[in-house]
Amino acid sequence: MQALLKAPRASLIFSLIAIAGLGVFILAVGVLMQPAVQLVGQERTAELVCLQLAFTPERASEVLLAFDAAGREGIAGLLIPGDFTLAWGYGLVLFGLLGLLLVRLPESWQQLGAIFIWAPLVASLLDCIENIFLYAIVTQLIDNPDVLVSPMLTITGSSVASLKWIALAVVTPVFGFAATAKGIAVDRRVTSWIVYVLLSISLLSMVAKPIQDFPACF
Repeated sequence: MQALLKAPRASLIFSLIAIAGLGVFILAVGVLMQPAVQLVGQERTAELVCLQLAFTPERASEVLLAFDAAGREGIAGLLIPGDFTLAWGYGLVLFGLLGLLLVRLPESWQQLGAIFIWAPLVASLLDCIENIFLYAIVTQLIDNPDVLVSPMLTITGSSVASLKWIALAVVTPVFGFAATAKGIAVDRRVTSWIVYVLLSISLLSMVAKPIQDFPACF
């Protein structure tokens, strides 16, 4: 990674990665997830965070059975292929923007950043694993609303989801904001300010999601 950060075309490479991530994000939100959102209801999609953090079969059933049969079908569609695709959208965007930030920083920060830059993609991978477990839970309850979901599915799915949120809403923003502050101190070019603003907006959106949605789940 450090070799890539020092490459002559590093900025172009990271820009293309961020643009590709934005394209994947738009595909997920604007195309793949729309039919499912119509079934679930736009105003109720935030409730899926509670499913991610259910941990017990009883809580998972409580969250899912609050939706009608069509809503549960919609949730399955939101998870796969919707959120499965969305995960790589936000991961690539953050990876690309962090890369654009790191190429502007001193070598000591690049060495540290070569580790932290992977946090968004780790979150994407964890998100996909989480979606597989949640999808299994949802499909079980679609087939039989009275079934007792396997505790292994809920505990594992929620544990993976918790790790995802730590990587996405804690590790990535803490490093991202610290590195941005360093960037502002050493590089105030107009193009650099564009990177700082875009990355800060992206990081704030990642932090805001759990702050807004977690309290309703507990």
